[in-house]
Amino acid sequence: MRNTLSTRPVMKLVTAVALATAMLAAGSAQAQALDCAALKGSSVANTTITAAEEVAAGAFKAPGPDIPGPGGNYAKLPAFCRIAGSIKPTPDSDIRFELWLPASNWNGKFMQTGNGGAAGSIVYSSMTDPLLRGYAVANTDTGHQGGGGDFAWGVDHPEKVTDFAYRAVHELTLTGKALTTKRYGKAPDRSYWLGCSTGGRQGLKEAQRYPEDYDAIVAGAPASNWMSLMALSIVIQRNLGPGALGMDKLQLLKEAAIAACDADDGVKDRVIGLPAQCKFKPASLQCKDGQAAQCLTAAEVAAADRIYRGVVSGSVTRIPGTGAGSESLWAAYASPQFSIGSSFFRQLVMKNPGWTPAMFNADTDVDKAEAQDAGAIVAMNPDLAAFFKRGGKLITYHGGTDGLIPYGNSVNYYQSVLAKLGEQVTRDHVRFYLVPSMEHCSGGEGASQIDWLTPMEQWVEQGKAPAALVGTHQPLPAGMPGAPAVPGKAFTRPVCAYPQAASYKGQGDTSDAANFTCAAPAR
Repeated sequence: MRNTLSTRPVMKLVTAVALATAMLAAGSAQAQALDCAALKGSSVANTTITAAEEVAAGAFKAPGPDIPGPGGNYAKLPAFCRIAGSIKPTPDSDIRFELWLPASNWNGKFMQTGNGGAAGSIVYSSMTDPLLRGYAVANTDTGHQGGGGDFAWGVDHPEKVTDFAYRAVHELTLTGKALTTKRYGKAPDRSYWLGCSTGGRQGLKEAQRYPEDYDAIVAGAPASNWMSLMALSIVIQRNLGPGALGMDKLQLLKEAAIAACDADDGVKDRVIGLPAQCKFKPASLQCKDGQAAQCLTAAEVAAADRIYRGVVSGSVTRIPGTGAGSESLWAAYASPQFSIGSSFFRQLVMKNPGWTPAMFNADTDVDKAEAQDAGAIVAMNPDLAAFFKRGGKLITYHGGTDGLIPYGNSVNYYQSVLAKLGEQVTRDHVRFYLVPSMEHCSGGEGASQIDWLTPMEQWVEQGKAPAALVGTHQPLPAGMPGAPAVPGKAFTRPVCAYPQAASYKGQGDTSDAANFTCAAPAR
């Protein structure tokens, strides 16, 4: 008893010292926090800060070309610290970026958002929603300036191509976290990725190559099978226009596909709810004798079939074609502003300014492109074990009527992860959502307005694994491009984790998600 009593003063002293040490550490961390302007002089590896300024609430104006997006309403933004700069991991690198840091109410988390197409500019609109949620949020041009369908910047600049492939995103992850830590005096508690299209590819690449960078990733409509996707854009481009499929026939094809497959899920609502079961064939539109309007010539039927088939080398499908109902988006690949595959092959694969899409050979050119890439841009590696081992979560999604990137490619990738890592491991870490009649990343006839970020946060921070989400459809106003002749109505619909699909319960308003359930489709 004497010994126990004699240790009490010592115990009190130890406790007091520990408490004082903790208070000093907390005060030291707080003292390390920097004002916004002071960040301009911060020392971060390979990074030059060109601007560090306070932006008042609602005062932000995009300083350069801005890609339109649903988050582009800057008037709603709170006050924030805007950091702009460049990262140069190699002498030929110039990875420009922006980092937005909330002036107050930081949620303790860091996020990077993704790009589209060939990148080439900072996507300011992608940063608004994360900032509104309290995130420190960053975005990069991936190391070059240029149009979203142009690869001329990569000619004789292999380091810039590497920056685009994966390095720019990783470098900004490191720089963005370091600057966030300096600003607030503490490191982010969590780090998340949010991107679609090229941004989806970037997210998958992070999980595959740098599994320690992010706690969770949302990868929408990922352009992961890059070489084959660039080839598909050439196939689509070659089969549109004079002598092939008339551009004026794309909407006809889309409406016929909807009419053929709309009711497959038991509800007639212009939504192709079971895209894999749609049996629409363009031959059903072939002109009869004497018919000249609202039909397809034999040459147009053949061209449409080639597009639906995807890219085939010998007997191997390198990438599937886009699904029924996606046809109107094919026109983008025929646009001079977005002939992305032609530019990629001409500039970076063939290295021949005289090369044309007519010279493309699927049997040899895709292999050539993949050999040159050596896995740098392509993000189809199913081995996510290292990302999963540290607790990483992946939400990936794809629209069933995406006419730019085939939803079947995402199905194939998900199946490859299942085969590599097994059903239980995959289920513990991955959710894949196939969104019926959603176009590229958003839009379309389906319930495409979906909050992907909240379920990701809940999965990581609360252990609440995502199940069915709720999507909302707001119809296009009459007269807008793409709006149907008969105006539609707003509706909600469950967005089910693959392979389940929304199934109508048989009673109740079909515009209400509550009257649907998620179930495995009948075959």
